[in-house]
Amino acid sequence: MASASENRPDADRARMWWAADLGGLELLRATLSEFTFRPHAHEEFFIALTEEGIATPTYRGDTHVIGPGDLIALNPEEAHAGGSPTESSWTYRALYPGPDLMRRIAAEFPGYRRRGPEFGGDVVRDPKVAARLRRFHQLSEPPDSSVLERETQLVEALVLLVARHAVPPQTPRPPGQERRAVRLSKEYLREHLDENVTLEALARNAGLSAFHLCRVFRAAVGMTPHAYQTQSRVRHAKSLLRAGLPITEVAAQAGFYDQAHLNRHFKRVVGLPPGRYVRDAT
Repeated sequence: MASASENRPDADRARMWWAADLGGLELLRATLSEFTFRPHAHEEFFIALTEEGIATPTYRGDTHVIGPGDLIALNPEEAHAGGSPTESSWTYRALYPGPDLMRRIAAEFPGYRRRGPEFGGDVVRDPKVAARLRRFHQLSEPPDSSVLERETQLVEALVLLVARHAVPPQTPRPPGQERRAVRLSKEYLREHLDENVTLEALARNAGLSAFHLCRVFRAAVGMTPHAYQTQSRVRHAKSLLRAGLPITEVAAQAGFYDQAHLNRHFKRVVGLPPGRYVRDAT
């Protein structure tokens, strides 16, 4: 549903932006009060996650009641309308993946190889899918977030959504044993610690599709490419700290945005912050 620009502009708030590094994927976060969308459709898929409040959208011949954690998944050119009920508000996050993106996601499923997925039913109530989509959407708001982390979250969220809620539900093809692709990806991540590596660049280097590499890597390594990248950066930071470099310089050389970014991830991996690590080692 498009961003609101009518009816009580003081109460309705919306922000729409485009992720250029994700092929121009359109994203929206909005809070609507006493606003009703007229019947309309999008060229892209429409996936919306309710964060707060209630909405009563109309689509597929019925009016649905959706609340926090509920998802709407509509196909391109599928008409819908509605909004929040009277004296209520609705806060939601939406993304509009194009047919090309969804066809590439569908390539992970044997039954969808020649066409994109199609969604049916009414409201998607799936906490795991909702959590992954919300995490991706939140990561997409800061301008300096990791491209690799956002791509990974998006791929995993959409694969799970299609697997569980497309018509008919299907199991993705097994990740396989692409050991060379995994080895090349690990090497690439270690060699580009200070770069904002993209999943597409990683996949080109490995000779796989981005979406399949993401699943292959997790199956083989036990973590996502972004988690492996973070672990490699922390390991490099440890060696630099032992060499006596200042923490601010270590953060920059190891590929972190700043010292706070290093502190957060260093503690998650090592169990204590960099300053304490240096003191304990001396």
